Amino acid sequence: MDETKRAWDEVGEGFIKLGRLISEHYQDLGEEQPPRPDADETGAVAGAIQRATDELDRAFTSLGDTLRDDEARQHVRDTSRKLSDALKVTLTTVGEEVRGAVDSRRAPRQEDPDPPWPTGDSGSSAA
Repeated sequence: MDETKRAWDEVGEGFIKLGRLISEHYQDLGEEQPPRPDADETGAVAGAIQRATDELDRAFTSLGDTLRDDEARQHVRDTSRKLSDALKVTLTTVGEEVRGAVDSRRAPRQEDPDPPWPTGDSGSSAA
């Protein structure tokens, strides 16, 4: 199980780093955008919709910028490989455990001394 845990820990670390990269791009975009007018100037509902739209645009732009970054693309490939490896290790481990459970339930086949069906031998001898 240690190999499985290690594999999934690596996947988790990969996604954490990817999240940090996206967050850095998101923060950078926030510094570049000019401030929006107050809600009083544009109307409360229109201002809220505009802010939500701006945040969604910022989030998707930061994701796109991250995926266009060479370092981030390499990291996504590495993390995907680690995810694939973790799935392989997990499925192999589960397969071995299932196989072991099935094998342990199988008793060695022995001939039943008294089978429940007629064997053709009446068991009596003519004397």
